[in-house]
Amino acid sequence: MKKYMNLLLNYCLLITVLLVTVTGCKSEDESENRPDLDSVEIRPEVVFDVVDDEPLQFFIESRGVVEPAQRIQITPRIGGFVEQHNIVEGRFVEQGYILLELNDDEWVNEERQAYNEYQKAKNEYEIESRLRNDSGSGSNGDESLLRITTGLAEAELAWERAKLNLSYATLEAPFSGRVSAEQVVSNGAYVSAGQNLGLLIDASRVRIRFDVLESEIDALEEGMAVELTGPGGKEFEGEIIAISPVVKTETKTGQVLVEVENPDYELKSGMTVEGRVFVRSESSKVRMPREALLERDGRTLVFKLNTDEVQWIYVTPEAMNSEWVLINHPEIAPGDTLAVDQHFSISHQQKVVPLLVD
Repeated sequence: MKKYMNLLLNYCLLITVLLVTVTGCKSEDESENRPDLDSVEIRPEVVFDVVDDEPLQFFIESRGVVEPAQRIQITPRIGGFVEQHNIVEGRFVEQGYILLELNDDEWVNEERQAYNEYQKAKNEYEIESRLRNDSGSGSNGDESLLRITTGLAEAELAWERAKLNLSYATLEAPFSGRVSAEQVVSNGAYVSAGQNLGLLIDASRVRIRFDVLESEIDALEEGMAVELTGPGGKEFEGEIIAISPVVKTETKTGQVLVEVENPDYELKSGMTVEGRVFVRSESSKVRMPREALLERDGRTLVFKLNTDEVQWIYVTPEAMNSEWVLINHPEIAPGDTLAVDQHFSISHQQKVVPLLVD
């Protein structure tokens, strides 16, 4: 029994030694594989751009709405039944083409009747005039009175009016353009005098009115080129054709009228476009993107890349526009790389992962 107890005791002791050995090895391995967090260096990704020495260009910018160079309402002067027409949405018509033709039977009859009345009055006037001349009682002063008393003056006016009404039965396009019609016009339909049937629009040239601040409008002149950008990003070029002599007291802006050639009709009436006019340029040692500028504690600064570390440099802008800044600093030269994005929380001499602007 004593021998059995000794064997059991030795077995337990062996198991304990093995457990201690295994546990010690495991702890030692875990210590070797566990990273030292205090020694890990975190490098933020920062976007950089290379600066240059190009001049800084200044523009006056504004936004305006496209309007056609020519536009008229298609409105008949007289009422009547439609004989034929070209008042169809989007239809192109040449100058002189018929836009609307009304049945003119009524107006032809009126013109004929007026003509007959005119001939009758003229005949009476000629007879009366001959009688007066033969009797020697006629005079130049009686000529006008005789035209009135014989009815010739009134008959002439009635005939001219009838011919004019007859001409109104046909409405021709005064210029080439496209039709805009919100309602359908049908042959045989009756239209009233003064009824708005649509628009004829000539958009081969368009005009754009821009509102410009009173502090900037004096820098503009007629004939200056204007860079335009349409809603889809398409670029156009126009020219200032007029500058308003009046500044609105409510907005302190004046209006500038720009004309643009539009042969492909890409600029449509009512579109909003961006416009800018180059007015001057300035140069300095370095031109850099405006995004590079940061402000801390009331001072402006930039971060310059040195290999993989950034350097904090205070700068004083000499001039700037909406995109670029001019600076003259002994530690920044053309070709240097400055942070332009994801740089708001970095610090002096911090190591970063630099990413260059495409």
